[in-house]
Amino acid sequence: MRLEKVYKYQLFLYVFIIAFGIQNYYLSNYNFNWGFYEDVVKYVFILSFITILLSLAFLTYGSVKSINRKETKIKEILFLITNLFMYYCVILISFYLATQARL
Repeated sequence: MRLEKVYKYQLFLYVFIIAFGIQNYYLSNYNFNWGFYEDVVKYVFILSFITILLSLAFLTYGSVKSINRKETKIKEILFLITNLFMYYCVILISFYLATQARL
């Protein structure tokens, strides 16, 4: 699988986690009235934690591979920079979701 395709999947997962964290922040009073919503928050937190651990290894591998190439692929470098920025946003959202879920 090419790096660009994996970067796209990773970016989609980041956007999902960030969007869930934002909607949880703004709609938490309404959402926690549902009985199962706390489990949803817990599962998204676990997903974000696993994503953070796996992304750290993959982003390191992808950046080393992109830097050591003879030819430069601009699209791949842009995905890498975007995913690095989104990675730190996901870490912040994960910290927030950790405060919302009873583990």
